[in-house]
Amino acid sequence: MSDSKENTSSHPLSTTECYEWSRMHGEPLGTANFKSELSDFVVEETLRFELSGEGAHHFLYIEKQNINTDIVVQKLIRFAEVKPTDVGYAGKKDRFAITRQWFSVQLPLLREIDWSEFNDDEVKVLEVTRHDKKLRIGAVKSNHFDIRLRDLNISQEDFKKRLDKIIEEGFPNYFGEQRFGNRGANLTRGIDLLIKNKKLKNRNLQGLLFSAVRSYLYNHVVSERINKGLSAKLLQGDFVMLSGSEKGFVVEDISAEQPRFIENDILLTAPLAGSRPQPMHEALSFEAECLSEYQVLIEKLANKRFNEERRALKCFPKNVTSEWHNETEVSLSFDLPKGAFATSMLRELVTLVEHKPVKGMTNNEHD
Repeated sequence: MSDSKENTSSHPLSTTECYEWSRMHGEPLGTANFKSELSDFVVEETLRFELSGEGAHHFLYIEKQNINTDIVVQKLIRFAEVKPTDVGYAGKKDRFAITRQWFSVQLPLLREIDWSEFNDDEVKVLEVTRHDKKLRIGAVKSNHFDIRLRDLNISQEDFKKRLDKIIEEGFPNYFGEQRFGNRGANLTRGIDLLIKNKKLKNRNLQGLLFSAVRSYLYNHVVSERINKGLSAKLLQGDFVMLSGSEKGFVVEDISAEQPRFIENDILLTAPLAGSRPQPMHEALSFEAECLSEYQVLIEKLANKRFNEERRALKCFPKNVTSEWHNETEVSLSFDLPKGAFATSMLRELVTLVEHKPVKGMTNNEHD
């Protein structure tokens, strides 16, 4: 066991090699500058439930620029003079972007706040309503993206062909690089915590670090399945997920499920590692082989009471449109389900050269 620990802890998970996941549609067509301006990456969140308009929880649809979701939470706590547990949100959004997402703040029923006074150079309240329950992580239905790619060195015809293929066949549902932290720091720390059986006082941070490890293992299995030509093939015992749902089942009769698989009514999945693996037979053997060198990490996750969860192997963008502004600039608009990363779709098109804007920059471009 000691040798396994040493091998696992020395594995180069924190290097750039850990981001070289297999692509589904071939090598990138070229390069593109990404996030040259804040307005080059715009995200709008849609919740999976309707707001009642009544209750103690003030729901705020907030536009933020060049700050992360946690900073908005801290601003709300200070402004409304509430406890951290009184503030909720459904998911974290990119810092280097213009994002619009919901937050909830619980207040006494008779207390009123002029939320317009919360606005500053970084945040703006676009809509206010009420609801009877706090906003919880995972309550997102979908995210809408408006993205501009600049300085492309590929033809519009080739771009369209690849984009059409992605729309029809989907793209690998990889967790994006941001999940692993700056230069893989979250991944490295998460592995260290597991191997050395450490605990952090900050449970939220600890959960984030463990999530980075599970995300890496998921990406690894997806990459291996693509690499071995199995991303469009059912294996005996595959755990598949119903399209548009988080529910699924084990495939016992491939021939009976093949028509639904071809129509993308059911989707292949890959594991978020933990105890109680869900696939069986051939599919279970395949995943076990993929993860054989990481068994120590999986055992440690199981000891932390993580049960295996499943995530769809592919993602299909919806409502996709593109508009070329000139020969080297294109805007993409599309919807992705919750948890999907726009960068995982874009990497199937081009190699992204990211130019993050500096703090406090102005941006008056509106398209």
